[in-house]
Amino acid sequence: MGTITKIQPDCQNTSLTKEWSLEGLLQKGKRFFPVPRVSAVAGGQSLEGTLEQYDRNTTPLVIEDWHKHVGWLGQKFNLEWFREHGQKDIAVRNVHDWSDHTVPLEEFTKYCRSAPHFVIPGETVRWYGKDAQCPADWDQWLHKSGVIPSRLLPDDSRNCLTNLPKSAAVETLMCYLGIGDTFTPCHKDLCASSGHNLMCYTENDGSSFWFMTKGSDALEVAKYFRTLKQELDHEMHVVTIEELARAPFDVYVTQQKLGDLVLVPPRSCHQVVNYGGITIKTSWSRMTLNSLAVALHHELPMYQRVCRRETYRIKSTIYHTLHRFRVELEKISTIGYPQFRRRLDVTKRTRMFT
Repeated sequence: MGTITKIQPDCQNTSLTKEWSLEGLLQKGKRFFPVPRVSAVAGGQSLEGTLEQYDRNTTPLVIEDWHKHVGWLGQKFNLEWFREHGQKDIAVRNVHDWSDHTVPLEEFTKYCRSAPHFVIPGETVRWYGKDAQCPADWDQWLHKSGVIPSRLLPDDSRNCLTNLPKSAAVETLMCYLGIGDTFTPCHKDLCASSGHNLMCYTENDGSSFWFMTKGSDALEVAKYFRTLKQELDHEMHVVTIEELARAPFDVYVTQQKLGDLVLVPPRSCHQVVNYGGITIKTSWSRMTLNSLAVALHHELPMYQRVCRRETYRIKSTIYHTLHRFRVELEKISTIGYPQFRRRLDVTKRTRMFT
């Protein structure tokens, strides 16, 4: 059937980023476009309108300038602060052989500051810190400061993952620490969820290059990967610039810098490559009603085909979400026009899962 059975990415194809620039990359493909951007400090109406439009389409978006916001966490978004207040150990991945290790956070930070910013000949070790627990103060700032729009937050009621009981709760809020030429292979976020990635600290001009597709192009991307004798949902292929340039779909490119919040639409295929000095990114996921429907009808059958865990327990989330709707409806004692409209809306939404 031509299915790829590799157990680690083809790391030899990792692009060296030393000569990269956003302007240069955009010129390498006829279907390369910059990711749309909006400023976090440009005014509430502008941002709110852009977010409403983002929710209606499947194109990636960057909200920039959060570090210029008066409510930015400031000195707490700092590597030393993270080291003192975070976990003592961190999970790291060596991108040269895809081996995973756990090392003291202090040792990892010393390594990041002493390692070359770019791969050098004969190099065998390049660590990428992943899935680190978000410090409590950062978590509190995200949820309580009122800086990031509530509709984007993990605890917003529109995030269906919040309907799960505590015993089944899924933690998606994590931190990632990297240096130049560390990367994440091309992938989609789990179970058609919406991704959010905030660059909260950098050193020595550290940044990250993102290569992204529209969520609506997921099937086309999967077909293209098979022509490369790869399986997109194995998340094992580090796609090259040349392969992206030949792709039969649009590719959106951006350079994520300090204060940039990258919004990843459901089913958007994306690859992230770190550049230069140290970066710390805070990442989380949300699951909307539309995401649940897409996951049920499209992602779960695909996961079964490639023998992959679903992680977010979609059917359980649907059950608890519908249970919440039922409880809300029972609380409506009198049906006025607004409540009637709400009932119709809930009824319409439940049909998404049949």
